[in-house]
Amino acid sequence: MESQTRTPSDPVSTLDAMHQEPWEYDFFQALRRIECESPKLPRLGHSLRLADDPLRLGQQADCTFAPATLASVQPGIDGSPARLEQFFFGLGGPNGPLPLHLTEYVRERQRNNADSTSKRFLDVFHHRLLSLFYRAWAEARPTVSHDRPDDDYWSARLAALSGRGMPSLLKQGLIPGTAKLHYSGHLSAQTRYPDGLRAIISEYFGLPVEIEEYVGQWLELPERSRVGVSAHQLGVDFCLGRCVWDRQHKFRIRLGPLKLDDYMGMLPGSPSFNELVAWVAEYLGHELDWDLNLVLKQPEVPTLQLNGRFRLGFNTWVGKPAKDAKDLILARHYAEQANTSQISRSQEHG
Repeated sequence: MESQTRTPSDPVSTLDAMHQEPWEYDFFQALRRIECESPKLPRLGHSLRLADDPLRLGQQADCTFAPATLASVQPGIDGSPARLEQFFFGLGGPNGPLPLHLTEYVRERQRNNADSTSKRFLDVFHHRLLSLFYRAWAEARPTVSHDRPDDDYWSARLAALSGRGMPSLLKQGLIPGTAKLHYSGHLSAQTRYPDGLRAIISEYFGLPVEIEEYVGQWLELPERSRVGVSAHQLGVDFCLGRCVWDRQHKFRIRLGPLKLDDYMGMLPGSPSFNELVAWVAEYLGHELDWDLNLVLKQPEVPTLQLNGRFRLGFNTWVGKPAKDAKDLILARHYAEQANTSQISRSQEHG
């Protein structure tokens, strides 16, 4: 996510820094930074025209073994592209396929006669070879692919593991797409288990989480299942009243003990509460019911205040609890009510 929000650096300053100390940079690191600072150009190795590349790549004509990966970086002057030369890869040099005397000849012509014609001719091939060499390195690394989120090779395939391969599915809802990618291991599992939900919520919000299963609740019987249906036995498939006690379709998420700021941040109407509701729906769907139990640390319990920020029963109590305040239980419908009220207010103002 940082790659989308951080302030981009200046390509000119980056090239100047590489020009001053080229030995401080690795070849792949340097090309990755330059590629990130040219988001409107094709990736290195994907361009169809030489003019679409942000710089020119070449090999330093030298017969010694490489003391570093980069030999020199020359920023562009008067509209000419920047040039990056390296030691370790190319047709010449001690590791190249060409006879060593050809490297000596190219080096002698450039140094003693200021004639770089033969070197520039070899760099025509070096540029393409080095671009493809870098692209082969980058394609195997998901982090490099994610430098451009709109053209991310690995993210699309990682999202497909959890059924979110289409960009429209990855970007919908309150949860950032990068967070869904991070938890693809849990979201792609065939079964949904409490530890998976606990791990997601605990790491995403940075709070202690417990999942209590089989929380009891009263379920209202539908009209067609009430008195009047024959061939039923009391205590077997027949009960008295409008509701039936159920422990199979509800669980409880317990957060805490929390500090006061974290506690306030998880109350209904807050972005964190809405994101929590979205995460549960993302992981489990809407088949099961659940509620949220917020636990406030006993030293963090505020004194009794009734104002716009503190509400009795939510974040303020009569007296000072002797233990952690854990009596607040919130149904998930609080988020639905908040969303409904926001929509109605926006319609009124519209």
